[in-house]
Amino acid sequence: MTNPRPTNPRRWTGLALASVTLAATGPVAAQIRLPDLAIYAPAPDAQLWTVQAEGGEGGEAGAIAGVAPDVAYLAQLSIVEGHLVAAANLYAKGMVDEAVGLSYHPEAEMMDDVRESLTAHAAADFTPQMTAFSAVLEAGATATEVQAALAAFRTAVAAAATMGSTEPRVRIDAMVTVLRAAASEYAGSIEAGAVTDVMAYHEAHAFVAVARDLGKTLTADPKTAAAAEKALTAMTAADEAFGDMTLATVEARDPAILLGVAARAELAASTVR
Repeated sequence: MTNPRPTNPRRWTGLALASVTLAATGPVAAQIRLPDLAIYAPAPDAQLWTVQAEGGEGGEAGAIAGVAPDVAYLAQLSIVEGHLVAAANLYAKGMVDEAVGLSYHPEAEMMDDVRESLTAHAAADFTPQMTAFSAVLEAGATATEVQAALAAFRTAVAAAATMGSTEPRVRIDAMVTVLRAAASEYAGSIEAGAVTDVMAYHEAHAFVAVARDLGKTLTADPKTAAAAEKALTAMTAADEAFGDMTLATVEARDPAILLGVAARAELAASTVR
């Protein structure tokens, strides 16, 4: 798809975030200390992961890499959704150019792969709803019109998600994958203690919001309810990473906050079988 409105491509900073890797030799192993956070390593059979913000890759690419295909499918849908949620938030702040540019990021970054996955899962392509959303932003629509277009898009994404795996572990791992993407995007949006990529910063915030939505749906399933509640509790700390998101100026805080949130959520998810 060709973007009819010139926008500046995202500037990838090349910032490499120090990895946080979970490892253990027993059910409760050595503490990993982060600023104001204490993360306990999971049991030996828990999945291990590393979050990095890599230049040119983006948090979503790094988060999806290496995960099981069923998990990747659901996580990709949520990550695409998060882009448009973030775009709507930017638009609400009057940052129209940034909002329009961000609304086209999925098409530029990942939609070829996503459409292949949609076809493989016999799910309907939601590209038309994405295009309609971007068009509404470009037209300078009202807040009500923007939210209506966003709702139509999110409904289409939710329908596509129903075509994915219903396995409890797959669904909760997809939630954790979205949180990893949030942590990586957040770290990549900051350089020398300042926010240098406002779009990536808003993506991180939106990814956390989408992950919360996923967690809430998982509380309805007895197989995932307890783990989802723990993950949602962990996500309350994510608010510390962001200031008042209604303001045009955003604040850089410690990237370790979101790394800790993702790690705690993964620890909770590791109990689901």
